[in-house]
Amino acid sequence: MAQIRNMLRALLYDQRTPPSAVLSRLDRTLDAITDNPVTTACLARIEPEDEGGWTLRWSSAGHPPPLLLTPERQVRYLQADPDLPLGVDITQPRHDHTRLLPPEATVIFFTDGLIEHSEHLVEAGLERLAALVAEHAALPLRHFVQVLVDLHPSDGHDDMAILALRTPRA
Repeated sequence: MAQIRNMLRALLYDQRTPPSAVLSRLDRTLDAITDNPVTTACLARIEPEDEGGWTLRWSSAGHPPPLLLTPERQVRYLQADPDLPLGVDITQPRHDHTRLLPPEATVIFFTDGLIEHSEHLVEAGLERLAALVAEHAALPLRHFVQVLVDLHPSDGHDDMAILALRTPRA
């Protein structure tokens, strides 16, 4: 993963291309120069809008969907058909997805290690994570993420990573 992460950084360094184009380039690069196994990824960018909100643009290579917490404390997964994981088929197209975000929205990106449990369906882990997000929505972002780590619904057998972003006030 460190090698993939470093390649991704290099591809992003001076580019403003859509997330899907970057993941396609990463997939072709991995196919050409490594023997890395199949891996999932989600690449996203948040950009300001003229009206004071924000636009989230993302592309998913078989990764769990981002989770949105609105300022009204509604929680929902940003469902979009994920493309194939990296390392499966470099000829398949990748797609971008877009969502307008209001000020003070929180977007949570996470690895499957946060939700997977050998004794439960993945959907149960997703539901439990959404419930944790709703229950602790009022916490400052740093404490919010710590609670998600501490109370995660997984069985703890896989690496866990969380990235949570809160859009600024208008």
